[in-house]
Amino acid sequence: MKKLLNQKQIEPIIFALISLSILFPFYISSLVTALGAGILFFTHYKELKEAFLKTHWLGIFIFYSLLVGLFYQNWIGVGVGVVMFLFAMLFYFYQRYLTFELYQFNLKVFVFGSIPLALLSYYKYSRDVLKNGYDLLYIFKYHNPQTRAEATFFNPNYYGLYIAMVLIMAIYLFSQNQNRRFRWVMVLTILMNLMSLILTGSRWSIPTVIVGAVIMLFFLKPKLAWGLGFLLVGGFIALLIRPDLLPRFTTLAHGFEDRFAIWQVGWNLFLTSPIVGRGPMTYVNFYYLFADKGKMHAHQLLVDCLANYGLVGMMLLVMAFSRYFRRLFRGIFNPQIRPEMGLVVATVLTVLFHGLMDVGIFWIQTGYIFLALVTVTPTQLQHFKTKEADSL
Repeated sequence: MKKLLNQKQIEPIIFALISLSILFPFYISSLVTALGAGILFFTHYKELKEAFLKTHWLGIFIFYSLLVGLFYQNWIGVGVGVVMFLFAMLFYFYQRYLTFELYQFNLKVFVFGSIPLALLSYYKYSRDVLKNGYDLLYIFKYHNPQTRAEATFFNPNYYGLYIAMVLIMAIYLFSQNQNRRFRWVMVLTILMNLMSLILTGSRWSIPTVIVGAVIMLFFLKPKLAWGLGFLLVGGFIALLIRPDLLPRFTTLAHGFEDRFAIWQVGWNLFLTSPIVGRGPMTYVNFYYLFADKGKMHAHQLLVDCLANYGLVGMMLLVMAFSRYFRRLFRGIFNPQIRPEMGLVVATVLTVLFHGLMDVGIFWIQTGYIFLALVTVTPTQLQHFKTKEADSL
């Protein structure tokens, strides 16, 4: 933080404050993010038009989403479209003013910040189960636990996605720092987050964490990643035999039935407007056409995007991110930044894997952390690597 404060530019400091706030409840992080974005936009108001034009296909997609939302009088979706525009502008400036110091600061804040969040999740879980006359093994004993760890996040599934990203960052930081004390702190952080993960009772977050960790290890120690993969296959077989080893896994079949029903509603909503969709947050706005109970989203990234944006919107999304993925693919083959590219690739694939069963990435806390990690370009990573080597 001292290095950030010593910089002449205010922009990295603003992003550092937003990163700090993002681990607080959403009503605090949203306020700080809005204030930070407001200051950035006010000081760079002459550049906003140019910044939006530089978003290219992403800007067209956002404008398209707003138009579709307005056409269907999807006012929540219109609001989400405005938020997407603000985030696109925010991360344009983030990428522009990202420094080595800010990059390192973000990684450490997100990882070290998970320690007090884990302690908070332990406290809230223990308080709630003991207050209601249960013991601390409550989440293992009951098929539908009403108390699950979520720390400062909106729900346990979102917290589980955050934990998955934290473990990827912790593995990366462990590999890049040879200080023994620092490494022990990383090990402690990983163990504390794994305990919190169990307490979330989030069935899909557990395989998500495994996928993220294995991919990150593959970029660092491929042989170790293969060994861990085979070990986890054995663990999966054991879980099939004894599903009561983990919370809520005895009701996994019911959980899939519930998800299939939600996906069916999402698919039916897509079929009502397959070309253009109905705008962001289609599920929560139009669920009543096919179901009695509303959800925030379709609990599946592809189905949710199809319902929201239709085939035209999906094509715009492909155009918007094709350049990014081409750049990512080229960066993978740069041996100098292999660990850093592993961090980015593991984070992207982890979020996509989590999206098979949930859409937790569309939330200010998880979304900001994700974008702070993956919008870093290979060129910037190369520069950071050189600067890190020079500082040793």
